[in-house]
Amino acid sequence: MNGRDTYNVMGAPVNIRQLRYFYLSAQTGSFSGAARAEGVSVQAVSKSLKELEEELGGPLFRRDGRHVILTRLGSELVEPARVAVQSFDAVPAAAAAYRAGAAGAERVDYRLALVTPPFAKNELICAALARLISHMMKAKATVRLALGNEAMGELEAGTLDAIFTVGPLHDAQCTCLPIGNVSVGMFMGKNHPLKRKRKITFDDLEPYPVLYNKQIDDFNDTILTTCLKRGLSSPVVEISTDEEVADFLEQQQGYILGVYLKALDIKPLAFMHKIDPADAPPVPVCMVTLKDRQNAAYDRLNHFVCNEFRSLKHLLSE
Repeated sequence: MNGRDTYNVMGAPVNIRQLRYFYLSAQTGSFSGAARAEGVSVQAVSKSLKELEEELGGPLFRRDGRHVILTRLGSELVEPARVAVQSFDAVPAAAAAYRAGAAGAERVDYRLALVTPPFAKNELICAALARLISHMMKAKATVRLALGNEAMGELEAGTLDAIFTVGPLHDAQCTCLPIGNVSVGMFMGKNHPLKRKRKITFDDLEPYPVLYNKQIDDFNDTILTTCLKRGLSSPVVEISTDEEVADFLEQQQGYILGVYLKALDIKPLAFMHKIDPADAPPVPVCMVTLKDRQNAAYDRLNHFVCNEFRSLKHLLSE
């Protein structure tokens, strides 16, 4: 290891590659997720993390099937690893931005989309995100909703610069960058039997049907697909219209999985509850871009969303 990419953590020398693999594994919940993000083999990630654990003197993850869960030591080191990795990445990003400015590049506009079905307050949230990104990046940004295949078509056509998914997207032509995690929650109707339960488990949900939307859940590893892989056994019901959603929540005692944000409550029609993280651990939010279109403007956006994800999530929470 040379001094240019080496850090001391708890008195042990570690390199930036190890920290990057550790951070991405923590964000995606798996070594394979980190490997896909970096374009390397799972074996390479596993070997680097084993070396890191030996240098630090303790395990960073414990295995849970195909997934990994942070140990106490790992939880303590996620934030320092994030800061180290993003600080390291900031140097080439800043240099690229400087070169673009020195070359007289025009001001960049960012056209972004959240891959999600319409939800309560979505126009307000998209407008607030656009204002925040525009202000902090000193460039005009637009943010709107889009469905999966529609969003990919616009990405390929160049009418979108990046899309954001809740859960990773597996597409060879794209880079899928985890930028932060969100907790899993559920929407239920005002008369649902679980309405007064504070924290919901998969066992609680088993008797009740869960909403499936083909345009969303067949596009990427959504919250629903992730929970089904982890053992959720609720009956899956395909819903495609607003009228069906209302009937599904009120008459069928169904529920909808989503990001846990109390701000998304639409009382008295529907309520948001948190699902026990032991059953449904946090899911990564990912920025998806085409591999052949990455440039200095992309580097600036990449650096911004990685560093400001907490601010964006706090804005949504309010």
